[in-house]
Amino acid sequence: METARFNAAQVMLDDARHLLSVDRWASAISRAYYSSYQGMWAALGAPPQANQWRHAAIVAHFVRGYWFVSTHSKTGPGLLEPLRRPLQWLYQKRIDVDYDIKPVTQTTALRAIEIAEQVHKEIQQRSGGSTP
Repeated sequence: METARFNAAQVMLDDARHLLSVDRWASAISRAYYSSYQGMWAALGAPPQANQWRHAAIVAHFVRGYWFVSTHSKTGPGLLEPLRRPLQWLYQKRIDVDYDIKPVTQTTALRAIEIAEQVHKEIQQRSGGSTP
């Protein structure tokens, strides 16, 4: 795992929590998304072909799970398949708030943070259980 990147993801998650507490829900969603994105990148390591992970690709690679079980198939259901739809939802909410300026609720922001927390939890558990 890329420790510096995961540490940055942790800071982004803390930022998302703070933004939620001061009713900055759209910004909380954006920080929660990028916290997940950077956390997944930390777990996966460098992208296979480009200089950065594309948003849909990082979710697909992350939920596949071969980053923690190297022998897992690169086709078929992923080991973290239950996270696929929540991560896709989180990505769409980030688009909604950052590009389309759609209104959001506190409940939506809280759900975004919960998804990011779950991603971090999976990464910590699958990377040996310790926080970098």
